[in-house]
Amino acid sequence: MTNNINEAGQKAAAMFVYLSEILKKDVLAADGKFTGAVWDISSKLGETYPKLSELIISKGFLKKTYASVPWSGVSIIEDSVTLNIKSDDIKFGPTVKNYEFLIRRDILDQQVVDTYNHKVRRVNDVDLLKVDHEYVIAHVDIGLRSLLRRLGWEKIVDGLIKVFHKDSRFLKKEELVSWKYIQPVSLNPASMTMKLSVSEKQMSSIPAADLGDIIFDLNTNQRMALFRTLDIGIKARVFENLDFEEQKIILKDLDKKEAAQIVTKMSSDEATDLLERLPSNTVKNLLTLIESNRAKKLSTLLGYSGDSAGGLMTTELVSMPETVSVEAAIDFVKNNTKEVETVPYIYIVDEKNRLKGVTTIRRLLFAEPKDNILKTVFPKTLYVYLNNSVKEVAYFMDKYKVSAIPVIDENKILHGIITMDDVLSQVISIAWRRRKPKSKGL
Repeated sequence: MTNNINEAGQKAAAMFVYLSEILKKDVLAADGKFTGAVWDISSKLGETYPKLSELIISKGFLKKTYASVPWSGVSIIEDSVTLNIKSDDIKFGPTVKNYEFLIRRDILDQQVVDTYNHKVRRVNDVDLLKVDHEYVIAHVDIGLRSLLRRLGWEKIVDGLIKVFHKDSRFLKKEELVSWKYIQPVSLNPASMTMKLSVSEKQMSSIPAADLGDIIFDLNTNQRMALFRTLDIGIKARVFENLDFEEQKIILKDLDKKEAAQIVTKMSSDEATDLLERLPSNTVKNLLTLIESNRAKKLSTLLGYSGDSAGGLMTTELVSMPETVSVEAAIDFVKNNTKEVETVPYIYIVDEKNRLKGVTTIRRLLFAEPKDNILKTVFPKTLYVYLNNSVKEVAYFMDKYKVSAIPVIDENKILHGIITMDDVLSQVISIAWRRRKPKSKGL
């Protein structure tokens, strides 16, 4: 039984080969002639586990020349790489072809995004898997052992560790990340754009706050390359989760049109907070590029003090006329509110947009479909005024335990809402500014 297990383990191990074990191996043609050494391997991105497509060979020392052969021309990988192509059929030139993706150039020693653990990793080696007669990229190796292997120190270090601790976990520990979770941060030098290996959906599954952390773990060029691969909705969510200094760094590398698109997609309160901190000429330029209704709303919000209810509110809410039925209200919520965060609260207004009451999805679901929506409103309508201070709003929301509250003017016209998140971020900001430095002692 033990022999069978060992044999199975050896067969499984034979299916895998590390990139570092192939690089610089001698390459022999089908006629046994020395051709050169392995320089790199090309692959085409887009598949979950990309297949190897071409072997790139180099020869010479001071004046290198390069040739490429299809991976189907690779016959055996052992102490050397043997081809099934004759040496006369391999043509060398002074440069390497313009490949979309090379494993050594674009992955080895590079930073990659681990979309499973939401981290930036540095790749020490790449694990290749033999499937039938083809090889695919299976894992990236981020562990210390892979670095020692490449330096040729693995056996020496393992031997020393065995002397002192033969059962050490280090001797068996491998830190592999499956390729399906890897986003290479490789740049096209001409366009400074990133080559994607995973679907946009996979990137969008990472929480915006984590994606923001990932972006700022990269260098400047990689940061912008990754940011530009995101769709506009994800860009806006990531941007909202950055602090102002980080936002300024991103804005500096965006053209005005891109910046305006992001501001358009941001929630109105977050967009207002950003615009309040930017120079007035920058704000004017951005507002001219933003759709007119959206620009008007932001201009209005910018007119309020940053520490007032008017300056804190968002204009993104769900409001309905007092004449609609419960059934019509539910249909509207289902079909028109996918991008509104505060859907649980619905604000009822008259023909002049004066606030008449507040209801919730839950109250609508338990009401009679044909009833008028006003039958579902709370007995008491809570609200704050445009000029109420942040402290007053925070006290009021805490007192009545509500997660969002409408903002009205003296004529009861509904202007926006404030969420608990908005209040907390503002209160924390005020508290931080007032925090006294700790005493360093005598």
